[in-house]
Amino acid sequence: METGVELTRKVFLVQTMAIKTVFRLCVALLLVGMAVLLNCRSGFAADDTFAEGIQPLLEKRCVDCHDAGEARGGVDFSGITSHAAAISRYDLWKRVVTQVRAAQMPPDDPLNQAERQQLLGWIETSFDTSDNPDPGPALTRQLTRSEYGQTIRDLLRIGYDPAGEAGIPEEQVVEGFPNRAGGLVLEASLMEKYFTAADLALEKLFTDPGAANARRSLFVAAPSESVTAPEAAREVLRAFLRRAFRRPVAEEEVKRYAAVAEGALRHDDDFDLAIRKAMKPVLVSPHFLLRVESVASDSEKVARINDHELAVRLSYFLWGTMPDEELFSAADGGELSRPEALERQVRRMLVHDKASSLTSNFLAHWLQLPHLRKALPTQNHFPTYTRGLRDAMERETRLFCDHLRQEDGSVLAFLDADYTFVNAELARHYGLPEPSMNPGEFVKVALRAEDHRGGLLAMASILTMTSHTDRTKPTARGKWMLEVLLGSPPPPPPPDAGNLAPPDKDQPEPASFREQLGQHASDSRCVSCHQRIDPLGFALENFDAIGRWREGSELDPIDNTGTLPGVGEFRGLEGLRGVLSGKQPEFVENLAAQTLSYALGRDVSYYDEPSLKAITAALQQNNFRFSTLILEVVKSYPFQHRKVE
Repeated sequence: METGVELTRKVFLVQTMAIKTVFRLCVALLLVGMAVLLNCRSGFAADDTFAEGIQPLLEKRCVDCHDAGEARGGVDFSGITSHAAAISRYDLWKRVVTQVRAAQMPPDDPLNQAERQQLLGWIETSFDTSDNPDPGPALTRQLTRSEYGQTIRDLLRIGYDPAGEAGIPEEQVVEGFPNRAGGLVLEASLMEKYFTAADLALEKLFTDPGAANARRSLFVAAPSESVTAPEAAREVLRAFLRRAFRRPVAEEEVKRYAAVAEGALRHDDDFDLAIRKAMKPVLVSPHFLLRVESVASDSEKVARINDHELAVRLSYFLWGTMPDEELFSAADGGELSRPEALERQVRRMLVHDKASSLTSNFLAHWLQLPHLRKALPTQNHFPTYTRGLRDAMERETRLFCDHLRQEDGSVLAFLDADYTFVNAELARHYGLPEPSMNPGEFVKVALRAEDHRGGLLAMASILTMTSHTDRTKPTARGKWMLEVLLGSPPPPPPPDAGNLAPPDKDQPEPASFREQLGQHASDSRCVSCHQRIDPLGFALENFDAIGRWREGSELDPIDNTGTLPGVGEFRGLEGLRGVLSGKQPEFVENLAAQTLSYALGRDVSYYDEPSLKAITAALQQNNFRFSTLILEVVKSYPFQHRKVE
């Protein structure tokens, strides 16, 4: 007789092999499809347009600075000799669009209007997939550690997350979000931890007196004079499997797991223990740990996902956990196929407490907020910087994001707002009146112009994590704005560019750090990037390395001026806000791209351009409301469709 553990492992291995087979087939089909698409797009007409119009323009105006020999800013056009080669570099052309729109390239003699229109028009046409919509690769997504913990809580209805105790690690996020499908792998060592976590969760459910109500709610049937124990077990497991696998389950699936309970009952286990033994293989099944989708094959290459799959995508996007009963019921009734019913569910879910997941799992990572925990301002320079103050800085940013969602505010408030959230310690740090209530409690406060606060740019969390341990770091602050707010990250610096070189003996010693940085940035390898990055950071020099406002003095003046190509000179926080106001389209497009990327669990690519255009257009038409951003992502083609396997 096989033990429960042996049977569990066999079930897992069989299911995993099946899913891996399907996944390999999907990858093969994806590669073939991409090859066909690229081949189609590199037809004679497209090649002629590139060869006769775009390639000569690049050679005349761009290649001198952006070839294999120099490649300023990490941009190299020398290998792009055909239309097919060009459209394989979506990431490159996104950067080109930003620079060309801003009339910043070439720096000394920017493209004229006709040249800009020619290049931007070609880029838009080349990456337009409106006539042949593509939802992108069909990815099987694994629950992140956070999603796993919250799903266990909701599935078992217990206030316990076993992931930490079981040693399930946090995702190592190098770039993007923790839910990136390509970065999550069910390795053997990790599976052992999931087995341990399942034991811990079930131990809590079946032995903790505080979980009695949870057990009663899960046991939808019990043995009686009219119901045998095996019959009751099947009913309990049928209901449990539907919620655990987040979809209707076939009778064969119910029988497979019920067999575990029936085997236990034959060995004189009591009913509770039999159910517990049957639940364990459910909690380590790929159908629980992965978000498995299967679209029935037909004559089409792409199909709309079904209502239950849409419910799962929606719940993990907005809540970071499984659907609740109302969403399950809507899927059961086919309601999510109706736009008005889908919108009603989205709006309901957005104001639910569970939607705080959008802040913790999406917005915080978009803003790189976890980096604040790595900031180490020295006590010699900043004795008021404490762990409590750091936590208050982080809390302010999270509360601001939550408030924007709850009140359906404009996403432009990220750039400038007339309110923020403080407790007593953070209020003192900002020079604001201290709240009269509990010192540790956060309150919303109105801001005046003389407070020098409002929006992300003036939040101590952002200012601190983009500083050195003992001074500000304008380059890091400017880089953060380009990368996070505008979606236009500068390329990595040369290997030895991180350290400021000693002053040239033939040059006067720099009088300030800014002059020293200027000498460093004048290096021919660095100048093209630093002239985009540093001016943005200089504008925030009134904020010290822990985000306090400082005025400077005659003996220690502060230079908060910046000059950008195509923009001119600007000064301080207000001037910087003006610069970013002029870049509002780039900010909105980037936020749309980041949101869609998080929702899909992958990078956006050229085939997502029609969806991104629709999202940004809807935002402009609806006062940039947060709910519009979310609704349009949910309505988008890639969110509701999948390539047929």
